Amino acid sequence: MVRPPRLAPRLAALALLLPLAAGGQVAPPPGETPGEPPPATAPVTATGATPAPPATEAPPNALRGPVREPPRWRLGVTFGAGTSYGGSYVMFGGLIGYDLGAGFELYLDGQYWGGASPHLGKVAPGVTWYAPIPYRPYLGLYYARWFIGGEPNQDALGGRFGVTIASSPSVALQAGMAYERLLDCTSQCEALWPELTIGFRF
Repeated sequence: MVRPPRLAPRLAALALLLPLAAGGQVAPPPGETPGEPPPATAPVTATGATPAPPATEAPPNALRGPVREPPRWRLGVTFGAGTSYGGSYVMFGGLIGYDLGAGFELYLDGQYWGGASPHLGKVAPGVTWYAPIPYRPYLGLYYARWFIGGEPNQDALGGRFGVTIASSPSVALQAGMAYERLLDCTSQCEALWPELTIGFRF
């Protein structure tokens, strides 16, 4: 007795191989559309937390605080010696000045001359310019009103020059010379003397 060939298993295997030979694709599982990629998923960090925004740098002024202006007022104490009216005098006085900027200072100077007769006093407003170089040399002009014991008051014009020996933001030591000429004068009208000034800024 001859047995018929078993065709059913072979036909089933052939049905599975035909789609692969035609397009190299297998039919998608139920619920998916052919040819569409799988949906993309958002990346998740290791901890699942939202990344913090980048830090911003603080402006430089916030770290340093408000910028302070340099001191403009100056108080000074002056010492010196000179000759006038045929006598030798010792001078001491004080001044107050205000910095106008650009190296200029407006000041009011008051002095007392003692050690000889007659005693002398002086009030002198003026202006001084300081050069913006080492040792800050200075040059100034002033008007003076002299008060002379027992004599009529006199007016004078004068100038001074010198250098700054030592300085800090609040204290300065200056050394120089002052020259002065009396107005409406006929004899002994000029004077020249050294000066040493200690100034305090605030």
